[in-house]
Amino acid sequence: MTYEHFAPILHALGMAQAKKEMLDLASMAAELDLSETELEMRLQEIDARGLAFSGLEFEGPPMLLNAGRQYLALEGRVASEALDFLPRQIDDLHARQAMLHAGTVLVDEFRVAVLQGRGVAHAQELVPEGFVEAIDESRALDLFSAAVALMARLSAEEPAGCVAEEVLAVTLIGGAQAWLETQAEAGHLDAEAATSAAGEVHGGLFDFFQDDDVLDMFQMREPSDASVALGSPRNQQLGIADQRIEEWFKPFGGVAPTGYLRA
Repeated sequence: MTYEHFAPILHALGMAQAKKEMLDLASMAAELDLSETELEMRLQEIDARGLAFSGLEFEGPPMLLNAGRQYLALEGRVASEALDFLPRQIDDLHARQAMLHAGTVLVDEFRVAVLQGRGVAHAQELVPEGFVEAIDESRALDLFSAAVALMARLSAEEPAGCVAEEVLAVTLIGGAQAWLETQAEAGHLDAEAATSAAGEVHGGLFDFFQDDDVLDMFQMREPSDASVALGSPRNQQLGIADQRIEEWFKPFGGVAPTGYLRA
């Protein structure tokens, strides 16, 4: 994807959005001196990268997304990985880059800790305080597997596959927000842009997961609190997942019980 190829199309989509005009493929192709086939291919790629809704897939006026405006402002100076990471879920290129960085740190630091015999201690730093005492060597190793699986799923634009992965997603969010803050302090990123991206990291990921119930676990004081919560009318009414530690590695519906996941 090159800036020269896509910038004129993004500008045209932005103008159509402002005018609330439906996409006219033939007219846009003529204006941009492209064949309709070539324009359609580029629009499909723009849609796939989460830069705009062209109107090809869903009827309605085109919509230039925040990520598309950022792409134009940056004149295309964006890592290809950031364009491809959660493009339909995270509408902020800085947020995507921050999550990629945080994901690398999450897995790398956990891997080093396991190799150095500090797996249990490291895993205990990543889970809610109330569950620290329940983390043994076996669960620590499963949590490392969950960290790897979480990033693999997100790279494939799939949500967390179990409670353990959602727990680690909280660390991922914190790491991404910390990286954005560091970038702003170093002058690499505007403070307002960093704040906006941090909000998108949090809100965008939990919207993708369709809830933020995992945050309740960080208020629990001991593992048995999850059993109490399971039986509460609120949790039953809302359909909140079983957060007891013996259920952390049970796959959510639709996720295959394979690898470290056990039915």
